[in-house]
Amino acid sequence: MGVYSSSFVVDPKSDVAVSGFSHPSKPNWITAHAVSTELSIAEVDRLWLRFRQMGANQDGVLTSEILSSPKLTGDVFVKNILKYFKGPDGHVSFESFLKALKWCEGQEIQVKARAIFQMMNNGNPIPRDMFQKILTRIYPNETEAEIKRITDIFFKAVDTNRKGQIDETSFSHAVLGLPRANTQNILNFHILPEKMRENVHQSLPEFSSQAGFVSASPFESQMPSDTILKEVAEKIHRKDWDLVANRLGFFADDIDSIRANNPNSTFKQAQQMLLDWKMREGDNAKASTLERILRTTGMVEASLLLAP
Repeated sequence: MGVYSSSFVVDPKSDVAVSGFSHPSKPNWITAHAVSTELSIAEVDRLWLRFRQMGANQDGVLTSEILSSPKLTGDVFVKNILKYFKGPDGHVSFESFLKALKWCEGQEIQVKARAIFQMMNNGNPIPRDMFQKILTRIYPNETEAEIKRITDIFFKAVDTNRKGQIDETSFSHAVLGLPRANTQNILNFHILPEKMRENVHQSLPEFSSQAGFVSASPFESQMPSDTILKEVAEKIHRKDWDLVANRLGFFADDIDSIRANNPNSTFKQAQQMLLDWKMREGDNAKASTLERILRTTGMVEASLLLAP
């Protein structure tokens, strides 16, 4: 996961770091982070509570001392995850924490699988005995014999060179080879649970006309324009846009065809999928339908382009 850290770790000395102009004692602490990370105020507020529970100090930072406490080092997975959130000073800022979780929410399955591998053994190949220990932590109620059986099956399928270890590429291919619905359920990560997201959309001003939308949504009962669909494609093409395609009624063959027509651009793939949906549905291609599907598949940022 270290190779991805530059995507979300913020240097506290940077001119754009929120900690440079705000503080937990200031009223703009939550809103400033919402603007910086492009998360909703509800999401930032929820994660701020969690960050404080982890031991953030009065300056809104998990210091190196806090990070080395038994509370955060007792679980090897938590320890390994947090070390990738650290800034140059060895601390974890709230801004980096937010951006890291947003990164986790938005990446496609292959990237998530590779990131998980990085965390398990610092990116090094995983030997059989370590994999067995990892399974024991994940499935504490299983017997030693069952854990060994699962390990044997996994290594037989994945360790094709019979080296007694699994590298990142083999692990990633194994994850991608699992039934897609299963991997989606396991690896999909939402900052706000589904029910909470529904409530946010219904009640918070930032999701309503008070936030700059025209009274009732200008898109809700209309067909979304090609320009809007282009903006949506820009938001979803780095994620699992094919999950959106599935919900919009596309079959696996349709998705494969779209990919084949645009082999070098995930943006063009997502855009073509949306345009094909609009053409297929005609007058029934409602923005409200697309907004709901984007929201329920975790593409919250994209759904806001169509939100009422």
